[in-house]
Amino acid sequence: MTEHTRNFVIGTSGHIDHGKTTLIKALTGIDTDRFAEEKKRGITIDLGFAHYADDSGIHLSFIDVPGHEKFVHNMLAGAASIDAVLLVIAADEGVMPQTREHLDICNLLKIHSGLIVLTRCDLVEDPDMLELCKEEIKELTTGTFLEQAPIVPVSAITETGLDSLREELKTLYQTLQPREHEQPLRFSVDRSFTMKGFGTVVTGTMLCGHLDKNVPVLQFPSQTPVRIRGLQVHGKAVEQVEAGQRAAINIANAAKEDIQRGDQLAHPSSLLNSYMLNVELHLLKTAPHPLRKRDRVRAYFGTREVMGRVIPLEKNEMECGQTQLVQLRLEQPISSRFGDRFIIRNFSPVFTLGGGRVIDPSPGKSRRIRAQLQERLELIREGDEQQATEQVIYLQSTQGVPLQELTVRKGFSEKQASKIVNTLSSQQKIFCINPVEKRFLHMDHLLRIGEFVGHLIKMFHQKFPEREGMTRAELMGKLSLLFKTEKEVDLLLKYLVKNKLLQENNQYYSIPGHQKIFSQDQQDYLQSCVGIIEKSGYQPPRQMHLLEKCDLNEKEGVTLLKIAVHDHLLVRVADDLYYTPKQIEEITSCLHQYFEQKSQLTVIDFKELLQISRKHAVDLLEYFDTKYLTSRIDNYRILRTST
Repeated sequence: MTEHTRNFVIGTSGHIDHGKTTLIKALTGIDTDRFAEEKKRGITIDLGFAHYADDSGIHLSFIDVPGHEKFVHNMLAGAASIDAVLLVIAADEGVMPQTREHLDICNLLKIHSGLIVLTRCDLVEDPDMLELCKEEIKELTTGTFLEQAPIVPVSAITETGLDSLREELKTLYQTLQPREHEQPLRFSVDRSFTMKGFGTVVTGTMLCGHLDKNVPVLQFPSQTPVRIRGLQVHGKAVEQVEAGQRAAINIANAAKEDIQRGDQLAHPSSLLNSYMLNVELHLLKTAPHPLRKRDRVRAYFGTREVMGRVIPLEKNEMECGQTQLVQLRLEQPISSRFGDRFIIRNFSPVFTLGGGRVIDPSPGKSRRIRAQLQERLELIREGDEQQATEQVIYLQSTQGVPLQELTVRKGFSEKQASKIVNTLSSQQKIFCINPVEKRFLHMDHLLRIGEFVGHLIKMFHQKFPEREGMTRAELMGKLSLLFKTEKEVDLLLKYLVKNKLLQENNQYYSIPGHQKIFSQDQQDYLQSCVGIIEKSGYQPPRQMHLLEKCDLNEKEGVTLLKIAVHDHLLVRVADDLYYTPKQIEEITSCLHQYFEQKSQLTVIDFKELLQISRKHAVDLLEYFDTKYLTSRIDNYRILRTST
């Protein structure tokens, strides 16, 4: 990767009035307070943005966050997309409540790098006071990612220490790990506004991948297609935005009200929407109380805030300092993927409780899997790649998981996922139910569906002992809610037959060992019906007269005729008209011979050809139309040519 593609976002954090905005202005020359109210009150209310560059070619984006406790939700929107933090502490005040809360939040978001900036040093005349402040900072950061971070004393007013800070920024820049350029694009929106002459513009951070005008993009969670008109990075038009860059995107097909902070722009298949998530949650030691089942909380995912309730999966209560598996049930959908970090805060009064990462971004809704949910989530969280993948597929129950979705549910590349599912398939732990979509079912669920199919067929045998079994079409109707396509049902049935869980005979499916059972009376009546139809030439009696001749009542007779059709003893030509298969073959042969001599056939011609009634002729011709042997044009038929 070339040097100029190393793009990083640095966020400020710290207590209100500790000089974060003044520091950024001293470094970049940009006043990040955008609103008149901010300038009037002298405090930062919302996120501010600035660009930093030096002579060595370093380019950094700064997000300046508010320090007031009332605006921590805005601070969270900024902190969610940063690579490193500047923890700003005023030398004349030292560590304050929001200093601690902001550091806790950065720890929970797993930000790994940063600097500590001791501001307003010009207000402290006693050197011992500075040393005491440094000791307090070291005590605060012990055990955190900033434990070894340099402490840089500065004064933005006198510019003392700014050169040292610039050198430390240069060192920090070299140690930061670039974001994932090869992952699908993901852009976190933190601002939306209208610009005269351009329309809707959104700003935010490119979390991974890259974006240009030609890439298909969806707005999440609405999954609305987005058309991009233009791209800018730090005020300059560009053709592409790379991972780690702050950017402004001019959107052509949305009003500013349609896309807001909290939304994401992403590749169509790179995120999952859900009102429910299974997560790993750490409750801060400093949280004022344990977390109980169904406690209402504020959850923060990226730049989005949403209300929800907490359902601990291990115990009904989480003690402070504990890490547990938890289910979040949210009041609005969240778009996420495996490993996404989040923060939770108390609903009221508002303070930070803890945070964690997403383990299952869109849990299955099957009640059957709840009993072992905790153990299976543990394997996703801590198990090896194969164990984790097997459990991801298991937890989606009979819906299964497409290969591409594994990249969202476990964070694998598609190449990694392919290798893992091939291994699991060879071990017969999973089954590919859809080779086109590459959708996989866990073998436990496949066998459970097989048991269900076996139960269906067994019930069918009890109800219709005289039938050979269920047809594929009958089974398709029963399984249509479980499977998307007929091909999937075919693969299931082939598997069940191959493993001798079902038997197939002439496309009838039955349980192994089944033999159809006819009573002697049924056999006699069937032979009688078929015999009468055979002896009647090409003009057999209609259903009512046929049943009278066989001395059958309508209910018994109709059931018997259905059996005869099912077993291919008779062919149903019309609602009340039946022929034997041999008769149909003979009539078909007559038609072919006729069309060798003539190109058109009327009902009268057909009636005279077979010496049958007009009604019989009409029913037969309509039957042959449905079988694509003939085609009707006005009042005559022609032989349909095969295509």
